[in-house]
Amino acid sequence: MKHNIDPHRIDAFIDGELDLESQLEIERQMRIDGDLRERVEGARQLQAAVREQADYHEIPAALRERLTALAAPTAPKVAAKAALAASSRGAAALVERWFGWRPAAASLALVGIGALTMNLATMQTSQNDRLLDEVVSSHVRSTLGQHLVDVASSDHHTVKPWLSSKLDFSPPVNELHLPDCEFLGGRVDYLDGRPVAALVYRKGRHIVNAFVWPSTAKDSKADFATERGFQTARWSQGAMTHWVVSDVNREEFNAIVRAIQSAESAK
Repeated sequence: MKHNIDPHRIDAFIDGELDLESQLEIERQMRIDGDLRERVEGARQLQAAVREQADYHEIPAALRERLTALAAPTAPKVAAKAALAASSRGAAALVERWFGWRPAAASLALVGIGALTMNLATMQTSQNDRLLDEVVSSHVRSTLGQHLVDVASSDHHTVKPWLSSKLDFSPPVNELHLPDCEFLGGRVDYLDGRPVAALVYRKGRHIVNAFVWPSTAKDSKADFATERGFQTARWSQGAMTHWVVSDVNREEFNAIVRAIQSAESAK
């Protein structure tokens, strides 16, 4: 199927720059449009490759000093020469050979280095923001529609095999032993360009979605945030990425996150 979505809107979707209604519209289209899904996944893989595999090299101190001096429009030549003399003779000669006769090029190089650093940081922030928005959107969509769970059961021995048969990994499935907390079951959802497991709990009158999928990241502490009034937490544990979202109060939400982490640590 050929999609008719503006390529600029697709790029904005990948970068998490669309409003919620537009984000959900493209997510719905991706479920039925293989060409669109392939394009989005390809772009996300490219972003991940740049972020994870690009080489990073620290600029030498002597070169940094020289570039700073050359880029400053009001810096006198005497100050630049003093900075150069303060460095080692070998480093100074290297800097002089590279940029001593091209101050304009040196200034552009410094600007380029700064822009690249800012761009990489922005890409990481943009991806985190996009994924946060996806997680909250999936939670809202599940609570408003009729697709809260694919397999309804409070027994993890029933839910785990079902999810494992639908996914390319075996997700950890835990029944949380908390007051007024019930395990409702699980479903297959779609986040970060791939199918993921969604484990669904009810805490009082509130729904809790716990998303999980494979990760190569090292174990990390939970990072808490609030998005559109929802409590969220994300962390890596046991070669899995975990995201939890709900509208319960902060104290109850923290207890749920700790219970999930403890259940995983006990295995």
